[in-house]
Amino acid sequence: MKKEKNIEIVEEEKRINGILVSQLTLGKESIGTIRQDKKRYVVTFPNGEETHMSSRSAGIDALIREFHLHHS
Repeated sequence: MKKEKNIEIVEEEKRINGILVSQLTLGKESIGTIRQDKKRYVVTFPNGEETHMSSRSAGIDALIREFHLHHS
């Protein structure tokens, strides 16, 4: 049986090229960014790939899922 690990993800808002972006980090590693684009959210993964989500929390979930997929 696998033991669950608690992780602490830090969200930091910064302005990049005049656009407000939320960067999520785990320790010193960035797991991606989220920015609002009209009614949708643009999620950018560390590899540069982007996807669009209908909500901010869905974007955060996608970043965490992608991180766990590549760090298990």
